[in-house]
Amino acid sequence: MSVRNLLDTAFAQPAAPGTRDGGLTVTALGSGAWKEFLLGPGAGPGRSGSWDEQLAVLWKRVVAECGGAQRLADEHDIDWELLPHESKLVLAVSGPGNVVVDVAAAALATQREQWELERRFARIHRRLPSDLSALMPADAGALRSGLLDEQDFRTSTYAVQQDRTVRWLRALTGTAAYLAAAHMVPAPLAVDVVTTAPLDEPTRAALRLPAPWSLITHDAVPLRAAQADDDELGALVEAGVCVGPEPVILGGLLAAQPDGRLDTTSGFLLISSLDAAGERCWVLQPAAYGDHAGGRVLYGYAAQLAFARWTPPPALPDPGPRPTSRGTLGRIATSEAGQAGGFHGVRVLDFTPPPQGPPEQRTAPGGSRGPLALGTWRRAHWKPGVRIGIRDSDGRLVGPVYKDGAVEGVTFTRERRFFPRARIRPDLPLAPTTAVYKLSNSVAPPGR
Repeated sequence: MSVRNLLDTAFAQPAAPGTRDGGLTVTALGSGAWKEFLLGPGAGPGRSGSWDEQLAVLWKRVVAECGGAQRLADEHDIDWELLPHESKLVLAVSGPGNVVVDVAAAALATQREQWELERRFARIHRRLPSDLSALMPADAGALRSGLLDEQDFRTSTYAVQQDRTVRWLRALTGTAAYLAAAHMVPAPLAVDVVTTAPLDEPTRAALRLPAPWSLITHDAVPLRAAQADDDELGALVEAGVCVGPEPVILGGLLAAQPDGRLDTTSGFLLISSLDAAGERCWVLQPAAYGDHAGGRVLYGYAAQLAFARWTPPPALPDPGPRPTSRGTLGRIATSEAGQAGGFHGVRVLDFTPPPQGPPEQRTAPGGSRGPLALGTWRRAHWKPGVRIGIRDSDGRLVGPVYKDGAVEGVTFTRERRFFPRARIRPDLPLAPTTAVYKLSNSVAPPGR
């Protein structure tokens, strides 16, 4: 079973792939709605329309970066770089003496200590809210450790073909998540970040990520919001975007090239659904960059990582002689620095509203000369070339920004700035034809 076929069945029932016990319910899903959401319309570019080739590229990289490749060389005299990654899914190899080496287990073993520590901290800190709302930076460890289970670290025989694809995906995403720098978006901005307007080409070309791997998390946002067009998003905002049983987005995992440029080989969206017991589970699902819904979300995350300001993780109090004891972890969990994400190294989005520019000249819809009669919603977006005043050492503007005497490079510079969604002319009613939708309880996103 290829990764693409796995995506086609992953959320066919409320049970999500990657539940806490490592199980996966596979049933037929003929609509292909999940593939369209995650990978875009039409067949994928890989062999037979699969997404395997893209993930094989990242798997080769992850095993090398986590130290698994070095372990293969030291313990089994296996050169990871020389294996046939271009034609085969390398999950296990034969070492000296015909000993079968489980590569996935070797990669995950490099992160086991950190996984166990984060899981212990999560149990001490608090139980996650049932609807995954009002998350705090210290919850990043619970989300990350929840990607894996004890049985993921055991060696596998790979006797069942389907198990190979599931294990590959879990090993790849679980290991990469622990290689990643953790970031969190504050709750009030979660919907805006997920539903950001498509980036223009110059902005995409300027994307530079702060780390080789970046994990970004936030409060749950219904997938329906990510798929919505402008009118549908406005209606959802008016009705109140609430989280029910339907699948939600919790963040994403992004990779950078060695020079910091965005690696568009593949991204991953952190998606949650209800399991058979009604509990929320989550998994990192492969997603393609592009103009489809999932691709737009990934680009929105990349823009925040590249252009926004992030508060560095605070320094933790001195842990004392037993830094991993339950008592020490408890003190950290209740400390201000611990709750602010210091234990997990979480960077928090430090959003400052863009400076107020000169009033825009607005005209009535359709080019008519009459006054505007209806209001509307403008979705969150990135705007290039925003003037930012240059300040002196005391924080005072050194000169005008827009008025006479403003000189670029002397009194102001230009930067890309993020503008949250805003109600245009809130004093006017919305169009009477605007439909207000109640969020569905369905578990698969509708086709376009």
